[in-house]
Amino acid sequence: MRYGAGERIPGRFDGDLRQFSSTFNPLVFSDVNLKGGKTTNLYEGFVRFLLDSRNRVGFYVGRNDWQNLQLTEVTSDLYYTKLNSEIYSYHVLGMYHFSMPIFRNWEWENGVGMGFTSADWNIRGYSIGEPLPNTQYFNQRGRLRGSGLVYRAETAINHRLYENTFFQIGIGYHHIAIDKFSGNYNGETSSFYIRADGRVGVIDDTRIIDATVSTAQTFRRLDMNTGAWTLYFSAFQRFLD
Repeated sequence: MRYGAGERIPGRFDGDLRQFSSTFNPLVFSDVNLKGGKTTNLYEGFVRFLLDSRNRVGFYVGRNDWQNLQLTEVTSDLYYTKLNSEIYSYHVLGMYHFSMPIFRNWEWENGVGMGFTSADWNIRGYSIGEPLPNTQYFNQRGRLRGSGLVYRAETAINHRLYENTFFQIGIGYHHIAIDKFSGNYNGETSSFYIRADGRVGVIDDTRIIDATVSTAQTFRRLDMNTGAWTLYFSAFQRFLD
């Protein structure tokens, strides 16, 4: 079993979300603030098989939870939007490890691997706008999902506690690549899209052609390529050594 705490590296995904806009009207300007999502928690179980005394292959199944993301937007037409995002992913990894003894009951281990991941992106929030007495309030609810690939590189120190029981401490880089998210948003099948000018918004998938025509711009779905450095701790039992 393994537990890890990580620090996510902000990248293009974060930069794209900072271009969020609740409207694609070119005459409306937005001020967006994005915070959170910097830390991660990793939970895994694994089984490994010895090829020889130093080489092993294994399979890892786990979950990676992000710190909640908070996005706020204020527009020039006097609307305020706040969205709280909960993002977590599940993964299955195939790993190769090479270990070498460094001292009595201590060994150094390095591994690389790749596999598949599925991520859930749950959104809760609201939009409010227009002066009194015509103020309008809208709930914002979304449950989106995406799938893709996951990559891992790690290095660790193993310490033998008992004859076949080990404690492990290590650091690893965990990277996920998901090409799109889609699902239910405010009751419609929708996705996050990026417009040619860089603006990001949620659009009903059935209306993307209308949006393309009305704005005279092309759209592509928002993707996620992001990684985190993780400090992890493991305890495991070797049955054959």
